[in-house]
Amino acid sequence: MKAKKAISTILISVLILTSFTGCGNKNETSSKEVKVLNLTTGAVKTMDSVKATDSESFNIAQNTQETLLVYNNDKPVPGAAKSFEKSKDGKTYTFHLRDGLKWSDGKELTSKDYKYAWMRLIDPNVASGYSFFLFGVKNGENYFNGKAKAEDVGIKTPDDKTLVVELENPIPYFTQLVAFPALAPQRKDIVEAQGEAFGSKEDGLVFSGPFMVSSWKRGSKIELVKNPNYWNAENIKLDEVNLNQIGEVNTQYQMFLSGQLDVMFKVGGEYIKELQKGVTEGKWDEVSGVMPTVYYDQYNMKSPNKLLQNTKIRQALSIAIDREQYTKDILKSGVPAYGMVPEGIVAGDVEYRKEVKEPLKEIANKDPKELFIEGLKELGLDPDPSKYTIDLLLQRGDSSIKNQGEYLQNTWKQKIGVNVKLQIPADFSDFLRKQDAGEFDIAMAGWGADYNDPMTFLDLFGAKNGSNYGKFNNDKVNKLLEDLQTETDTNKRIEMYKEIEKIVVTDNPAIAPTYYLDIHSYQKKNVHGMQYPKFGGSYQLRWAYIE
Repeated sequence: MKAKKAISTILISVLILTSFTGCGNKNETSSKEVKVLNLTTGAVKTMDSVKATDSESFNIAQNTQETLLVYNNDKPVPGAAKSFEKSKDGKTYTFHLRDGLKWSDGKELTSKDYKYAWMRLIDPNVASGYSFFLFGVKNGENYFNGKAKAEDVGIKTPDDKTLVVELENPIPYFTQLVAFPALAPQRKDIVEAQGEAFGSKEDGLVFSGPFMVSSWKRGSKIELVKNPNYWNAENIKLDEVNLNQIGEVNTQYQMFLSGQLDVMFKVGGEYIKELQKGVTEGKWDEVSGVMPTVYYDQYNMKSPNKLLQNTKIRQALSIAIDREQYTKDILKSGVPAYGMVPEGIVAGDVEYRKEVKEPLKEIANKDPKELFIEGLKELGLDPDPSKYTIDLLLQRGDSSIKNQGEYLQNTWKQKIGVNVKLQIPADFSDFLRKQDAGEFDIAMAGWGADYNDPMTFLDLFGAKNGSNYGKFNNDKVNKLLEDLQTETDTNKRIEMYKEIEKIVVTDNPAIAPTYYLDIHSYQKKNVHGMQYPKFGGSYQLRWAYIE
């Protein structure tokens, strides 16, 4: 996840997909076989692509709205834009829209709909968690900060088929930003008619992508149907998609084994061994790999709990976690994380993790209890850790997440002596609300890459970033992030990334990294074309079909 990722936090939850051919009583008198795909999803917070910050909301956006470019096998390809040009200095992009683009209600889709959505993304009154995505546009950040007018922003529409974007400086990964679902188009008349309620219900929404939302029953189910006005509708093979909210992994597992589900996605724990046995027996296929997603415990720098203000206490909590044991015995999946940036992320043509050692390994041999006690003394407090309690906010309340929370709770009690109280949200959406409101001491969080560059992980710690839920604020980090906006030399960028990562992971910890995500997906042999992007939401449906 994601989520995303805001997974912005872009946060990734367990996803299961199922498909049924000619099922139920649908179109019984029709000769056409209805293709229905059933998936499970976490709670969706919003259908407003501008306000979305999590993988579940981005899943809706990227399957129902059409960005100018779209990720296909993790590479940006033409979406609503049939082509684009980049100026020689790398600062101006001109996008040319396809002919005949329409919204789901039949109205023309124009470049002005993209400009409206992009300007709304950097509107300070909207307070989008992804406003920083367009800070590199000429006067984009100034507009957000009230220092420039709307007409000064480098987003222009010379006609209904053309969008021209002028940047402050070249951005090596700009086309990847354009393919991200937060930059989907929006209709001004629809947004303004619904006001603050926009995105909170399916009524009155319009869609530009391959699918439309036909029903949204919160806490239960979201139903998608094929969009007949989509520019490439003739090549969309699915007629309907049902997104069912099922929390317990064991329930999903049993449904898969009984044949009720056709695909089980991002499997972890004790289920992998049995499912791999089924692969060997030829019952289903496996898709596996490493995702550019990191999970971590996020410290709230503005927490009323004084303990979180001390650097040594935060270091102690991080060092105490045995990441090998955590991934092997508790998660039964994942890769131990001692940094913020996973493997596979590149800066230019250089893979960052191969060049830069994970910073937490440098201090992993310190005694966490001694560090914690030193921190208590620095705060002028009683040096007995057992006299203090820290709250840990979980992402969800299912048994898998509770097991992870209890492991951290026991670890910190045994190795440090501090008490930990688990805070269990009503669902993932409630977690996002609490995280956004800063209602935590430590939160179990995660971030999936929005694009392929270390910046997608490290700019989370900028004071201006709307996804900086821990309110981390470090002058050196802020300056490095600012300097990176104009630095184009790859080697220099890597050194700057290295310095930021070291600060936020070890020197002045903003987070305690725990593991990088690996995926194991199992699907019946009649489901094809599903894509699980490394960037954006967790799945793409536009190429999926049932054999």
